[in-house]
Amino acid sequence: MILWLMIIGFLSAFALGPASFNIIRSLVRDRSWPWKSIAGFLLGDIVYIALALMLLKSPLLQEAWLKALLTVLTVLCLVLYSVKILFLQKNTDSSFLKEELLIRPSFKKSFLLTMANFHLVFIYASLFANVANENGLTLWMGAITYLAAFLVSFILLLFTIRQFKNHLQGFLRKIEVVAACGFLTFSAYLSLGIL
Repeated sequence: MILWLMIIGFLSAFALGPASFNIIRSLVRDRSWPWKSIAGFLLGDIVYIALALMLLKSPLLQEAWLKALLTVLTVLCLVLYSVKILFLQKNTDSSFLKEELLIRPSFKKSFLLTMANFHLVFIYASLFANVANENGLTLWMGAITYLAAFLVSFILLLFTIRQFKNHLQGFLRKIEVVAACGFLTFSAYLSLGIL
């Protein structure tokens, strides 16, 4: 079971969300590693993993209204982020606005973008449901193993992207548009799940 969580953790780093995409975009545009943004992103994931583990056996996670509410909030955040990428960023002329508000990620922005993915609590709860019947130590060890594999995989992904940074800069806007369309598609998928 621990090996399975390690593999899932390794693969999960490639399922990019708004916070991880902002980190990648910053890495491609800037010369330094966005360590503060990575820390904010990981703290948000840790909060959701801890919340999922605490609520794993709670009947609250089975409530249809809660799942619908958190899914709607996630969809709203993904749509707003995608609209910002597709329209606001493209039409902004102010270099200050582009640099400070749209591009430059920070600990706080990464943390808030991760926390805006409310659906993560259900994803993590379903991921750890298989080890929920194990003793508490095994459950927490599974969560730590998942998180460590996720972190290593994400850093390796960033390192690889950093190596191809010069090639990616010319395609960054196209990558942004594809990512925004992907977030909109995922929003539609989540919306269909609550209908």
